[in-house]
Amino acid sequence: MANFTTDGKICIEREIDAGKVELETNDLNERFKILETCKWITENNFNKVCLQFPDELLGVSADIYEEIRNRTSADLYILGDTSYASCCIDSVAAMHVQGDAVIHYGHTCFTKTNIPVFTVLPKESLNIEVTKKLLLENFDTTENKKLCLFYGAEYEHCKDEVISFYFQQYPDCYVSQIEIEDIPNRYSGRVIRNKRNDTFSLEDIKDSTCVYIGTRGQTVFNFTVSIPATKWYLLDPDENSISSLEETTWSKRRRFLVEKCKDANVIGILVCKLAGEQTKDIISRMKQLCKVNGKKSYIISVGKPNVAKLANFPEIDIYVMIACPENDLYSNRDFYRPIVYPFELEVALNSNREPYYNYHITDYDELLPGKRHYCEVSHIKETTDVSLITGNIRETKIQSEEHVGMELVEKQNWALESIGSNLQSRSWTGLEQKLGETEVTKAEEGRKGIPLQYSNEPE
Repeated sequence: MANFTTDGKICIEREIDAGKVELETNDLNERFKILETCKWITENNFNKVCLQFPDELLGVSADIYEEIRNRTSADLYILGDTSYASCCIDSVAAMHVQGDAVIHYGHTCFTKTNIPVFTVLPKESLNIEVTKKLLLENFDTTENKKLCLFYGAEYEHCKDEVISFYFQQYPDCYVSQIEIEDIPNRYSGRVIRNKRNDTFSLEDIKDSTCVYIGTRGQTVFNFTVSIPATKWYLLDPDENSISSLEETTWSKRRRFLVEKCKDANVIGILVCKLAGEQTKDIISRMKQLCKVNGKKSYIISVGKPNVAKLANFPEIDIYVMIACPENDLYSNRDFYRPIVYPFELEVALNSNREPYYNYHITDYDELLPGKRHYCEVSHIKETTDVSLITGNIRETKIQSEEHVGMELVEKQNWALESIGSNLQSRSWTGLEQKLGETEVTKAEEGRKGIPLQYSNEPE
């Protein structure tokens, strides 16, 4: 029961560590691109601009606000608590003030949005000498003809020196560079280029050895499982080390979850991202996959998901989460029902896809029409196979698209009625309005606190 109960004081007294960061005005302007930001706002004539900060930068948010306000005539708003993950553009909060644009600070997932965005990447110091030394010691300049270098977005400000040295030693290799604009062959905010600045697709580096400069985290993890390469290495200058990256255990679990998708009868489409038109498209595609396979689907939006929230839906067999690639809830095993990527549901329910794959897709945008991994969905008729988890026979009986008639409509209506009866059988069904039945009385002081423990309740 630890996941359902907690001390009420924790929720009330929770504090965000947003200590004051002391920076000189010149340092502030350089680190957070104040002049470039003001120029962008002025050139585009934005009237209302939202400044989105992660928790760790709230300490300097007021100073940045003042610097921009003194240089522009725009009406500024600080967004401190994002709707979902701080790496995503919080267009929902911007809509609340009818904002024209968003200035995004800190780590970003580079996903598309439906509002103009100016990105201010984080800045971390890089020990360039250690980086050069580790590269030369571990990758021979004559043997490594196919090498692709990746780096964390926090090192974008010092990339020129690293890339210059890299191409001197490895002139025939590739570098994955940060690219804010949406251009062809862009993947997760990066574009692969060579010494002549030609762009390449991910297929062009499938036989290469990839090296990521930075620290272990969700970003390099996504690259490891989704970008085909002969080998992946993590070069950590802070630890003065280089290590091999293998995610075999994670891959085995994802294959297990693909089988769980096939066994599921009720699938919850968990919405954890609202920005961008492609979010609506992937939700529609997930619903389509469920429909052609005879599975029920529910769209669930609970804000930032946690164990207690999702435990309110015991009818759901498995969740497919619509979120940005940087979300790490997919690997969380505390939930009472598994959470999968849209790609895993695609592999499980789309009969046109190859069931045995040696790659993964963390960015659901790649599954949409016109993208690299789009695959048409076919209407199935009747299929029978055996579950690799339970050993039971799975039987799917779906009418073909050519024979859709009133019988299918009646079946859908019956399914809606059964959903309603399931909700009615619960002990608590929600608040009742009882319009016209409540006597008018004077207002009285109500309870104080949170439902877990009100102030008038004993400890």
